[in-house]
Amino acid sequence: MRFKTSFFISFFFCLFTTFGQQKISGRIIGEDLGIGMGIKIFDKDTTEIGKTDFNGYFEIELQKNHKKLIFAGLGYEWTKIKLPINCENLEIILLYDGNYHYKSNRKVDRIRKKRFDKINEFHLQAFNKGLFKTEKPCFNGEFEPYKPQLDRIRLELKEFRKVNKNDFNELNIGDVVKIPFGIDSSENEVRTYYSPCENCTEKDYDFVIEGKVIKKYRRKLTLEIMITKMKDYDFLKYRGKIIKNNSRMKYEMKYYEVIIE
Repeated sequence: MRFKTSFFISFFFCLFTTFGQQKISGRIIGEDLGIGMGIKIFDKDTTEIGKTDFNGYFEIELQKNHKKLIFAGLGYEWTKIKLPINCENLEIILLYDGNYHYKSNRKVDRIRKKRFDKINEFHLQAFNKGLFKTEKPCFNGEFEPYKPQLDRIRLELKEFRKVNKNDFNELNIGDVVKIPFGIDSSENEVRTYYSPCENCTEKDYDFVIEGKVIKKYRRKLTLEIMITKMKDYDFLKYRGKIIKNNSRMKYEMKYYEVIIE
């Protein structure tokens, strides 16, 4: 009797699980109709649940009450969509992540909105070229302005600049500083850190260059340092130039992180 009860419970659990899920497949391309390879797919909790193949196709399984998906790829804007009922073939156009230097946050959103409004036109072009199976997407995308997020980042950078300006003013010739970097190991290229790291030490970073301050320039709060120590490396590239022990480098403190001893 106990065996039969366990069997029926297991049977109904499997039945519920099977009917409670749905398969979603589709294809992703860019706004220039280029194939979206390696686009990651996340659920509403930003857990990765799939990825597109070399031709931009994907297939995932979701609970039927799942209503939101997020798509993200290198060089593309993050795109969120709400899944309507019976939409099992998602054909998606992703906008490229544009370069908007020297433009106000409002203007950035106006430019992005114009591109967003052309998505249905791009979708039809993809259909006519045989890239998509349908003339229109089965979901309605929603435009999300960048301005609120950019305004928040602008305020954070403003506060960060104040801190760095105070640090710059307190530095003297001969003082020792440590500059944190990330490393592109394929090229031995260093990349600077934009984000402030409160109360961090060199242990919190991938790599640190140590040097003595030999000159200070007010423009962009620039330090010229003589490098005295480069942990684990004999030489590196920074902005196209080779740097090593006993060589000089210029480093901007306006936005980038500096550790002061």
